[in-house]
Amino acid sequence: MTTRLKILVSLILSLLSLDILSRFLEWMNRPSDAWFYAGALGALALMVVVPGILGAIWRGYIDSQKRP
Repeated sequence: MTTRLKILVSLILSLLSLDILSRFLEWMNRPSDAWFYAGALGALALMVVVPGILGAIWRGYIDSQKRP
């Protein structure tokens, strides 16, 4: 994967994760305790998953097919 493609994929993933995070924060602002816990769990999961995916992209685990 070229550097430009890695930057593009990272940028798209970051923007999508920000949108999803804003939805989780909106859930946390609702009056029910269940919505609060669902939003908190989703936000914490997002903070674990997204850096893992970004790290895999930049380490080269995503495109493991190397040319001979």
